[in-house]
Amino acid sequence: MKNIKNETIQKITIIICFIIIIILIISIISVVKMKKELTKTSSGNEILKNESENLNNHNYECQFTKTYHIVNKLDNYIAEVPELSYIVVDMFQSHNASTHIIPTRLKDTLEVDKYYEFTYTIQGTGNIKDMSDIYTEISSTELYNASSDETKNTIYKDKSLFVNLTIKETDKQGMEQIQEDICQ
Repeated sequence: MKNIKNETIQKITIIICFIIIIILIISIISVVKMKKELTKTSSGNEILKNESENLNNHNYECQFTKTYHIVNKLDNYIAEVPELSYIVVDMFQSHNASTHIIPTRLKDTLEVDKYYEFTYTIQGTGNIKDMSDIYTEISSTELYNASSDETKNTIYKDKSLFVNLTIKETDKQGMEQIQEDICQ
């Protein structure tokens, strides 16, 4: 009687172990399938994001001008890269000074307390929303222009938008100053 009882317990134990192993295998297969689906979804989202960004891109071939009063040339400030410098400007009736990034080669032509027309020329394909984007593109354009051909082909190989800045002194004051919107 005891032998039959032990055999039954052994059979039940084997069946339980077998069921546990089957459940583990099914769980592992489910996790692997879910991971594959998640990877497909996330790469799909990446594709949608890239397509969305491309839809927002514009082809630019335009320019606009803004007049600034030079408040400070920040001569004692050392920029991260020598091709770029920062100046402090204010705009007519804006009542606040702001920092503006410019190519270093243009900084020496400026004098504090004078007015200048900053003309931005935008060429290429991209998405400019505000002046912050303009400053970023001025920076990358200046670094692109200063880089070697090898650097252009590696770091800047995807650069498709260029913003060039020219600055000229103006005698326009008050309402005569030019404050054009960013071209679209």
